[in-house]
Amino acid sequence: MGENTKRWILFIFLAIAWGSSFLIMKRGLRSFDYIQIGSLRIAFAWLLATVIALRSFGKLRKQHLLPLIGVGILGNGLPYYLFPLAITKLDSGLVGVFNSMVPLFTLIIGAVFFTTSFLRKQLFGVIVGFSGAMILLQPTTNPEQNIWYAGFAIVASICYAFSVNIIGNKLKEMPSIAITSLSLLFVGPPALIYVFAGTNFIEVMQTDPLAYENLAYIAVLGMVNSALAIIIFNQLIKNSSPLFASSVTYLIPIVALLWGVWDGEKINILHLAGMATILLGVWLVNGKKRRKRATTYA
Repeated sequence: MGENTKRWILFIFLAIAWGSSFLIMKRGLRSFDYIQIGSLRIAFAWLLATVIALRSFGKLRKQHLLPLIGVGILGNGLPYYLFPLAITKLDSGLVGVFNSMVPLFTLIIGAVFFTTSFLRKQLFGVIVGFSGAMILLQPTTNPEQNIWYAGFAIVASICYAFSVNIIGNKLKEMPSIAITSLSLLFVGPPALIYVFAGTNFIEVMQTDPLAYENLAYIAVLGMVNSALAIIIFNQLIKNSSPLFASSVTYLIPIVALLWGVWDGEKINILHLAGMATILLGVWLVNGKKRRKRATTYA
């Protein structure tokens, strides 16, 4: 198998994995609340990353401590609670569209907090992307949805953007697998303890007939869609280029919406227009002349 074929296999895997995350969260919500889903996802991701990267713990240095805590909380902590919270009131496909705004926020945060330069074309892309978000905030045809819960998905995307900038500016010299495992170390154990000590997890497992099935969904979400996908993404950057790797951003909301339609969710012309506008903004931000890569997680 050629190197180019391998790159495309990894690329497609990431698009499917991250684009499917929102439907998997929706499945998990059949038995667990959003706090339990977030905590379990973090715990499963931490367990797998720890097994894969045991040697990484020797790479921890004092100067890496605060950046890794930041990545743990902002990249692997808060978003894992905020996205399932948004899905409690919004279709999973719609929440997936908002995730495509991560590159836009990455550009803004990089310029404001990390003195990262940007091009005029990228600034225009940010404006276009926000316009798409405003279109999605228009009244939905589903009366059970509360569009204001989109705010939680947007805050989660901002958290991801901060995490990307921290990695790019403070942890450049650290291997990707070490970043993943060590950052999860700061949020994994507390999340696992909280699931058992602070929620009715045991009761749900004993009384809900779908609990084990939905726990399996969350295990996949944490191990495959989180820990493994992040490691693969960073490896893809090394084997190809930031431009090629970050292009996965374009496919994530499309995959999310397609899964949503398959699951019976309805989309209207405003959803399609908003998605197209956001993707146009992402394309402008990720233009060939960009100076700072922007990426996304789910």
